[in-house]
Amino acid sequence: MDFYDKKKVGKLIAWGGDHFVHDYDTDKVIKFSFLDFFLGQKARGEEMAEYYICKKFFGEYVLATTIVASPNKKRIAFIQPKVTGHFLSLQDLKHEVVRKQFKEIMDGYFALIRAGNSPIDLIGRAGAFSKRMSNIFVTDDYKLVIVEITLLDITTQSVLLQPFLFVIWGLAIPCQNYIIESFLSEMVKYE
Repeated sequence: MDFYDKKKVGKLIAWGGDHFVHDYDTDKVIKFSFLDFFLGQKARGEEMAEYYICKKFFGEYVLATTIVASPNKKRIAFIQPKVTGHFLSLQDLKHEVVRKQFKEIMDGYFALIRAGNSPIDLIGRAGAFSKRMSNIFVTDDYKLVIVEITLLDITTQSVLLQPFLFVIWGLAIPCQNYIIESFLSEMVKYE
């Protein structure tokens, strides 16, 4: 496993559902989960497995991610290229190139579930309250990238976290299903 360089960790630039995002070096970001102290060493293998599962179903739409450990091996983090743009919204579906990419992501999403996997969190914390998909980013040149690859599988989580996640994900999954249906309905308007 690779290690991150503490000297390259910059200012806090965002906060997601379970992680803090900092600048890293000059052209990357580093994400730290505030839950990883519950998960320990086991989490590294699970995070890598989730990443490869998502790469299988979503291909190049998954933002390249390197899973790294702290120099003392007690924390994990994710290093990704820094991208600019915005969260995917219903209005973005007006663009044919975005619709095509979104359809491919949805094909991967439903194939992931049909293969017996848990759904991936596409809406994120910010999307749950705004009918956006905050884990899908629209870059400035209209390319879609999945910036967060959390599978909503409670069985892979720490026993300490399971009751909390059972409630959160129990609310999030129906909300995500509603938002996905809204996006799919919006797509039909443009075809």
